[in-house]
Amino acid sequence: MVRLSQPATTVTPLGLASTPANWPAPGSTDSQPDVPFGAALRQAIGPTAPSTSCIRKTIVSELRPRAASTAVLVAVVAAAGVLTGTSAQAVAGAPASDASYAFTAKLDIGDGDQKRSCSGALVSPQWVATASSCFADDPAQPGAVGAGRPKLKTVATVGRADLSGTGGVVSEVVELVPREGRDLVMARLASPVTGVNPVALATTAPAPGEELRVAGYGRTKEAWLPNNLHTAAFTVTTVASTSLDIDGKSATDAICKGDTGGPTFREKGGKAELVAVNSRSWQGGCFGESETRTGAVATRLDDVNSWIQKTRLTNELPTVTDVMTSADFNGDGRTDIAAVLTDGSLHAFYAGPDGTLEYGRNLWKDNGWKTVKKIIGGDFNGDGKADIAAITGAKALLLYPGTSNTGTLGESRKMWHDNSWTGDLPVTRFKSDTSGRDALAVQAADGGLLAYTSRPDGVLTSTTRQLWPDKTWTKKVVAGGDFNQDGWDDIVALATDGNLHLYKGNAKGTLDAASSLWPDKSWAGMKAVHVGDVNGDGKSDLIGRQTTSNNFFWYAGDGSGNLALGKTMWPTVSTTS
Repeated sequence: MVRLSQPATTVTPLGLASTPANWPAPGSTDSQPDVPFGAALRQAIGPTAPSTSCIRKTIVSELRPRAASTAVLVAVVAAAGVLTGTSAQAVAGAPASDASYAFTAKLDIGDGDQKRSCSGALVSPQWVATASSCFADDPAQPGAVGAGRPKLKTVATVGRADLSGTGGVVSEVVELVPREGRDLVMARLASPVTGVNPVALATTAPAPGEELRVAGYGRTKEAWLPNNLHTAAFTVTTVASTSLDIDGKSATDAICKGDTGGPTFREKGGKAELVAVNSRSWQGGCFGESETRTGAVATRLDDVNSWIQKTRLTNELPTVTDVMTSADFNGDGRTDIAAVLTDGSLHAFYAGPDGTLEYGRNLWKDNGWKTVKKIIGGDFNGDGKADIAAITGAKALLLYPGTSNTGTLGESRKMWHDNSWTGDLPVTRFKSDTSGRDALAVQAADGGLLAYTSRPDGVLTSTTRQLWPDKTWTKKVVAGGDFNQDGWDDIVALATDGNLHLYKGNAKGTLDAASSLWPDKSWAGMKAVHVGDVNGDGKSDLIGRQTTSNNFFWYAGDGSGNLALGKTMWPTVSTTS
C-alpha cells in the first residue's frame, strides 16, 4: 500500500477501473497484459490504525512518475500513492499476529519517487522468494531482471505482522537470483533471520478447486498503506505450466498493490506449505479501485522446488564443518550428506539425480551438536532408515536411530558400553556379517583394523575381528562399501601420501591385498572420503571433500572397482535449474 503526501491527479492507479469490456478474464487463452504483480512505490508515512479488509488480488506496484492508463490484470507492486485513509487489511481477511504466517516478508525497494513495496516469503534463514517484477526497472512494464545485487536498495522485514512494532528481523537484500521464464526471484539477505521459521515448500501441484491462503502487506479495501499483515482465502480455478489462476473465496478476498510476491500457500495439519507467489491481479475491491473481479495469477513454485532448494544452499558451504557423513536420509535411493554446521545444528543435504546437493532438512531438534567429534551414517538396526552413530567429546559412542524420511532422528542410546571411543582415529560404516545390518570398522591406535557387528537394536556387540593380518594400518581415511558388487563390503583407504587404494572384502571376513583406485596421489588434497550411491544406480561411488576449497566432489563408481572423474556437488547460482 502506498500513500502520497498530496493527490496525484494525473496518475491512474494500476487497476481495472477502465478495463475494456472485451478484456480477457484470468485463465483465458487470449492474450493477457504482461504487467508485474507486486512492486509498489511508496513514501514513508506515519502509522495508520488497522481496520478490516481483505488481501486484494492485485499484486500491484504503484509508480508515481509513470502512469498505466489502461486498466489490466496488473502486477501489484505498491508505489508512492495518493490518498490517505483508514488502515485496512492488505489481503482481505483478518490481520495476522506476529506468530501467524511470520514467514511473510515486507520488501521496501528504492527511495523517494522510486520507492516501491512488495511482499515475499522466507524460504530459508537467508533467502526470500518473491516476484521478479518487483525489481523491474518499471514494474508496469517488467522485463528480465538481472542476477546480482538489486539496482535499488532493498530492505526486508520478516516476522513483524504489525509494522509499527519492533519484532522480527530487518535485513538488506544483497543478491537476486531470478528464475528464467516466470515471475519469480530468490532474494538473499545480508544476514540470516533468527527466531522465524521459514515456510515449507510444496512438492505437489495445486489442483482446481483447492483452497489456498494468501498473505501480504499491500493495500486493502479501506486503506492505501496498512500497517499490518493480512491474509485471505482463495480458490484455485486453473493450473498452468508455470502459474495458477486463483479467485477470492468471497467478494472481500482480493490481492492489492503491495501484495506482489507475497506467499500463496496451503495449510495442512496446522502448517503452511508454500505453493506460489503472487504475480498479477484484477484488484477488485481494493482501495481506490472500481473493479469487482477478484481473480489473480500466482507463479507456481512446486515444480521448481529443486531449483529453490539448490539456490538457498549456494552460500551455505562455509557453515559446513568437517564433522560429516553420508547415507540416504530421505529414502529416495540416493546417498546424501549429513554434517554438523557451525551453529551446532545437524543438517542433511539431499543429493539430486545429477549429484548436485539440495538444502534438505535438519536432522535434530536443537543446536546441540557442537561437541560431537565424529558422525557415521548407516542402517545399524536394519530397519531401512538411515541412522547416525556419534562419537562425543566425552568419548561416548551414541546411536541416533532414523525414524522417518522427513523428520528428525530418534533419541540417542549408548552404542557401546563405555566411553573409550576417540574421534581422532579413522572409523567407517561396514557390514561385517550376513545380517544385513551395518556396523563399524575402526583403525585402532595399535595399527590394527577391527570390524564390529551390531545387534537388531543397532548397539554393537562385543565381538570383533581383525580385517587385516598385521598392525600396519596408519591410513588418513577409511571408508566402507561394496565396490565390486560381490556382496561383501570393501574398504577404501586414503594413505597419508595421497594414494587411494581399494581393499576388497571376501567370504573369509577379511580383506584382499590392495589395488590402486586412482592413478596418482592427488587425493592428498582431500580431507574426507565417504562412500555412497550418489545417483541411485546401485553402484558404490566416492564422495571427497577438498581441503582448500571445502567443496564436495562425487566420483561415480562402475561396479567393478573403477571411478569416474570427479564432479562438483555443491550448487552454484543458476537461473534455469
